[in-house]
Amino acid sequence: MSRAVILPAPGGYAEIEEDRTVLDRLIAQIREAGCDDVTVLVRPGTDRPVKAAQIESADADADLAHLGELAFSGDGALYAACADLVASQTTVAAVLSDSSRRSGVLVGADDPTAAPVAVERGLVTGPGPGPTRLGGLAKVSAAHLARLERHWPRRSGGDAFEALLAALHARAIPVNAYATSGLEHRRVGGGEEAREVAAAFAAVDMDAWRLRSAVKHDDDLFATYAVSSWSPRLVVLAARLGWTPTPITWVSIGLAVAAAAIFATGWGEPLLGGGGAASLWFAAAAALMYFSFVFDCVDGQLARYTQNFSSFGGWLDMMADRSKEFLIYAGLAAGAVAAGASAPAAWGLAIGAMVTQTVRHTADTWYAVLLDTAVVRKARERESAPPAGRAAHLGQRLGSASEQVMGAHRTPLYWAKRTVVAPVGERWLLLAVAAFAFGPAVALAALLAWQLLALAYTTLGRTLRSMAARTAAMRRPDRSAHRDDGPLARLVPRSPVGGDMTPLAATAAAVLAAGAAVAAAALDTPAWVPFGLAGLALVLAVSVARTDHEGLLDWFIPAGLRAVELGVIAAVGITAGVAWPVLFALLAVIALYFYDLAAGLDKAASPVARRDLGLGWPARSLIAIAAAATAAFTDPAVATVVFGLLAVYVAAVFVGAVVAGTVRASRTAAA
Repeated sequence: MSRAVILPAPGGYAEIEEDRTVLDRLIAQIREAGCDDVTVLVRPGTDRPVKAAQIESADADADLAHLGELAFSGDGALYAACADLVASQTTVAAVLSDSSRRSGVLVGADDPTAAPVAVERGLVTGPGPGPTRLGGLAKVSAAHLARLERHWPRRSGGDAFEALLAALHARAIPVNAYATSGLEHRRVGGGEEAREVAAAFAAVDMDAWRLRSAVKHDDDLFATYAVSSWSPRLVVLAARLGWTPTPITWVSIGLAVAAAAIFATGWGEPLLGGGGAASLWFAAAAALMYFSFVFDCVDGQLARYTQNFSSFGGWLDMMADRSKEFLIYAGLAAGAVAAGASAPAAWGLAIGAMVTQTVRHTADTWYAVLLDTAVVRKARERESAPPAGRAAHLGQRLGSASEQVMGAHRTPLYWAKRTVVAPVGERWLLLAVAAFAFGPAVALAALLAWQLLALAYTTLGRTLRSMAARTAAMRRPDRSAHRDDGPLARLVPRSPVGGDMTPLAATAAAVLAAGAAVAAAALDTPAWVPFGLAGLALVLAVSVARTDHEGLLDWFIPAGLRAVELGVIAAVGITAGVAWPVLFALLAVIALYFYDLAAGLDKAASPVARRDLGLGWPARSLIAIAAAATAAFTDPAVATVVFGLLAVYVAAVFVGAVVAGTVRASRTAAA
C-alpha cells in the first residue's frame, strides 16, 4: 500500500482558511488523491493536532531517517511532501495518480525561493540554473525503493527532501518531472502568501484547463488536424456520461475488428479498379478504421481530462494499438487472396510489414532507454567525456539539428520529420486510402515500403547519435528479461570471445542469416538451405546471451533478436508449407509478447511479472525448426498443427500472466 510522509516546514502551520492550516489542506488533498496512509513529521514542542499520524523528528537528518523507516514499511510507492506546499488538487493528483513504476518530483517555475533543477527529456537531472524549480512533492515507486534500501542516505545536508532526490540520482534512477503548467503551486512562508497562491489557481477555469491539457500538443500530423481538432467534444461527452477510458479502448478495438472483417471478405473492389458500388464496402472499412483511431486517441485524452489513470489502462492502450493494426494486416492479406492475389505474396507482405514494424518499435524503445540512460549518467558526471571520432561529432551535430527542427513547432520541416518515420495515424491513413483506391495488396506493399524507409532513416541517424551519447543502454540488471532468452540460454556457456562489439556483431550476423533463410525459403531453394541458415542464426544469436552488453550500439540487440526469431520461424514455416494464416498468427502472438516488454520500459506499466513459461525465443525457434523439419519430409499438416499449438500456448501464457499480474496489483492496492 502506498504511503505519504509530510516533512516539517514552518509555513505548514500558516492558516489558509479559518481554523485550517496549509498542512491540514495538504493532508486532505493527499487522501483525496487516493493515499490514506499519511504520516506527519513534527518538530519537538509542536502542539498542533492534525488528522494524521505524527512522529517527532529533531532535525533534517532525523527527517531523513524517519522517511527511510517509513519508506520500507510497506509494499507500495512512497510519497514525500513538504508541509508548506500550497497547490491545487489537480497538481497534487498529477503526482499521486501516476500508477506506473516511475519515480518523479513535482516541478514548476512559480517559486523563486525553491531550489532550481535541470530538466532534460522530461527527467529531472539534478541542480540546475532554472527556471524550473522543485515543487515540494515527490514519488518514489516500489521498484525504485528496492534499489535504495541498502543505499539510503544518512546525511541530509540540511534538507531531507532534496537529499531524497539526490539519493535517486546517485543510484542512476530516472526522476520524472511532473508539471501542471498554468496552475501555480508554491512552498509558502505565511498565511497571506498561501491565500494568494490558492486564489491564483482558483481563478483558473479548471475544466477548460484539463481539456486543453488532455490533448497532446506534440502529436503527429494526422492526429493533430484530423482527430484532435474535434475529439475534445467526444471527451466531454464521455465524461458527462460517466465513461472511463478502458471501455473506450474496447470500442476502438471493436471498430478495428469490423474493418478487418470487411477487408477479409473481399466484398469490395478498389475504386480505380472499377469497383463502382462494391467499393463502398472498402469505404466503410476505411471509415471504421478512422473512427477506431479516433477512439484510440479519445481514451488517452479522457484519462488525462478526468485524471483517471491506471497501469492496466495504459498497458491495454499500447497493446490494443498493435493488436488492431495486426488484425488489419491480416484482413487485408485475406482480402487480397480473395480478390485473386497469390497467398504467398499477400500474406508475405502482411508478415513483412508486421515484422518490420515490430523490429523498428523495439529499436525505438531501446533507443529511448539509451537517451534516458545518457541523461541520468551525464547528470552523475561519470560518463560525460566529450564525443570522440568523426561519427560521434556528426552524431552530436545531428542531435542538435534534430532538436532545432523539433523546436520549430508545426513548421513544414517539423511535420516532415515527424511523418517520415511512419507514425501510427499516418500508417492507418495510408492503409485505408490505398485499400479503397488500389486494393489490399497495393496497400500492404506501400506500407511495407514506407516502413523500410522509416527503419533505414531512424537506424542511420540513431547510430550516429549513439556515438555521441557515449553510454550503454543494455548495461542493466534486467537485460536477460528484455532479451527473453528463457531457460535454454542459461545452459549456454559464456562466450570466450571478448570485446564490446562482440554481442552486437554476433546479433548482426544472426539477423543476416535469418534474412537469408527467409529469402531462400521464398525462392523455393532446397529445404536444407533455409533450415541451415535458420540454425546458424539461432546459434549466433544465443552464443552471446551471457556476455556483457556494454557497447555503445548494444541497444540494437533486442530489436535484432526479434528479427532473428521472427525470421527463423517465418523461414522454416514457409519451407514446411505451414498454412499462411497460422504462420501469421504465431508471428503476431510472439510480436505482441515483445510489445509487452516495450510497455514495461516505455510506460512502466506491464502487468507481466515473470516470463519463464514463455520458454524464451531460442526454445520457441527450436520448436519451430524441429516441427518444420519433420513436416518438410512427411506432411505439411504436422508443422501447421505444431505452429498453431505454439501460438495458442504463448497466447495462453501471456494472457495468464496478464490476469495474474492484474489480480496481484488489485490485491496490493486494496491492502
